[in-house]
Amino acid sequence: MKASSKLSTLVDDTPLPPIHAATDPQAIARGEHIFKNICYDCHVQDSSNHAAGGTMPDLPKPFGNITSANLTGHPTAGIKDVPDEKIARAVRFGVARDGRRLVVMPPFKMSDEDLSAVIGFIRSNDPLFTPDERPQPTPQTTPLGKFALGMGLAPVPNWPASGIQAPPKGPTVEYGSYLANDVYVCSECHTPGHDGDKARGPDAFKGGFKFFDTPQGGIYSTNITFHEKALGAYTLPEFGRALRDGITRDGFALRAPMIRVRGLDDVDAEALYKYLQSVPKSDATLPDDAAPRVKAAPQSEKPEVLFVQLGCALCHGEGAKYRAMLKQSRGKSSEEVAKWIRNPEKILPGTQMPTYEQLLDEPQAVSLASWVQQQAANIP
Repeated sequence: MKASSKLSTLVDDTPLPPIHAATDPQAIARGEHIFKNICYDCHVQDSSNHAAGGTMPDLPKPFGNITSANLTGHPTAGIKDVPDEKIARAVRFGVARDGRRLVVMPPFKMSDEDLSAVIGFIRSNDPLFTPDERPQPTPQTTPLGKFALGMGLAPVPNWPASGIQAPPKGPTVEYGSYLANDVYVCSECHTPGHDGDKARGPDAFKGGFKFFDTPQGGIYSTNITFHEKALGAYTLPEFGRALRDGITRDGFALRAPMIRVRGLDDVDAEALYKYLQSVPKSDATLPDDAAPRVKAAPQSEKPEVLFVQLGCALCHGEGAKYRAMLKQSRGKSSEEVAKWIRNPEKILPGTQMPTYEQLLDEPQAVSLASWVQQQAANIP
């Protein structure tokens, strides 16, 4: 997270990057991959599947009401008439169209080419950007939020407005560093605290950042260094599966807000693997109040228990932002819904749903699907 020491401070002297939306189909596809893996979770906050922004429940509630921007093609509520250069400035420097620092938008030092690709996808006709008239209010921070977001966070970064290039794509530490720090910004979530420079500090990648509380305990980011207490035992295939499908080497489902990097190719996976092997190892473990990580239970386990154990409730439980998506199960057979639960990536490539095939057998999935359909019938 980034912000200025005074959240209301204008930073109009931040340069506008001379970067425009890509139009090449291959570049737009690259932009789609980046947006859906990095931007989607903040800018899609309900079941409309529109990047219309909204309140961000993953941030600590004592901070106040923190909202993300409407990125749809609406002319006033969205960004239809916002110049490409201002969108580029928001991504690269965390500066809003009116010249103020964005409260929680981290600056991305991604290459000019990747930034152009992201803007190209935002300007595309993808349904995510269907004009949506809902304006998003200015974030309302509490005194605690202003202190946490204002005291320790870095100023506008001093990297150039343009001319940033990525290292050559390859299974190298250098390219993995670019992906981890400048594209996927893994260290932002996997480093404790709110200091704007934390990603470059000694605690980077050791985990322990608290997202929110659940009845089972707090949801924290995990240690992703290659210490024996963290990722030390992971093979490259296991590491790739965790990123793509959301399943750890030990058979646990990775819970929200951890992303699924669907479409991650083998070169990128190996580059990230080698880079994380190169960072200082940490023996940090999750705090005592962390919610337990639970594998799928035996077939006799009740579906409502599986719904919680597998992390489904974090996205689809009562009051969760994707609760209404359960309505899509109405009118379908339980077997059809079970196929979606076990292998959603085969039905909707790029989905952030974990792949539960290795955690749930078909009878378990059908039982869970039937229970979900019962819940869906009661959703207005």
